[in-house]
Amino acid sequence: MKNEEKEPKKSNVVLFPQLKERLLKRGLDCIEEKAYKEAADLLRQARSLDADDAEVGKALMITLYQIGDYQEAKEQGRDLLHRGIGDYFEIMDLFLMILVQLGEHEEIVSMINVLLEEKELPPEKKGHYEKLLVFSEKRLPGKDAMPESGSHAKLFDSDDLQEQIFRISKLVHENIQPYLDEIKAYIQDPNQHPFIQTLLINVLKEQQNTDVFEIQKFGRRDTISPAELMPIFETPLYNLLLHQLSKDVEQKNPTLFTHIKTMMDRHFFLLYPFEPDPFDVELWAAAYYSLGLRLYGQDEYMEKIAMYYSVNWEALQDAIAYLDELEQISLPNL
Repeated sequence: MKNEEKEPKKSNVVLFPQLKERLLKRGLDCIEEKAYKEAADLLRQARSLDADDAEVGKALMITLYQIGDYQEAKEQGRDLLHRGIGDYFEIMDLFLMILVQLGEHEEIVSMINVLLEEKELPPEKKGHYEKLLVFSEKRLPGKDAMPESGSHAKLFDSDDLQEQIFRISKLVHENIQPYLDEIKAYIQDPNQHPFIQTLLINVLKEQQNTDVFEIQKFGRRDTISPAELMPIFETPLYNLLLHQLSKDVEQKNPTLFTHIKTMMDRHFFLLYPFEPDPFDVELWAAAYYSLGLRLYGQDEYMEKIAMYYSVNWEALQDAIAYLDELEQISLPNL
């Protein structure tokens, strides 16, 4: 009988073309929509297909941080740093933020000391790491006397903006009741930093706080119940404005649209829970379009933009001046 060679058994597993890329894109879309748990599931799948993809690794770290899975986020960050995947300092910044959430200040101090001694730090990073080093050194065991029973450390025991942000970032997972008086005093003080005021309002909203607070910023005043507020980037003017600019700018010049959206996000975050006044989509679309073109040295088109949106030239100039003032406000470099 003739011997027949057996053909190798074929695998039943079919890998779809560009599967990793499709998982990454869906994961990034979920991050944009703040659906972090779904994003984490998608990005874990993408990582299982390619553990060396820097964009997948960074995106997964961000989603794990957002859903509060700090331990897995820490392991992911350590792996990326150890294997040199992705932008070193970008991953390091995320990794240190995760360690802050875990309260692992000894490791923070150790890592930053090594960075300061051995790495060629970018000039803009050195000051940030030095401040974080001081922040963590203060929280090492035995450095400061423990607060008396029933007392708590003050929320704003430092004027340093970055330290305040690190402290506030931990409040989402704490009982904020002991800090409510400080928070109320801060957000109703028009002289305080609007970025920190927004962070505090977001913490109150995350914890579904139904108390009534007075808020003052940018010469405006209102009373709010945080639990009832709309999310920052889901407010009516923001969405209408983004839709208008997407239609008018994105198809013609995606890069310009990205610059404009980045400006918008900064401004609306600073203003929250307020929005630019008046509620006039055409006026603010014209103002943002004009500012975007100015970045490219194309000021000569501003009058045409005013005509296109049928807005008064003087009103447009005032709106641009208002946005310029918002651009001058210093924001933290985290």
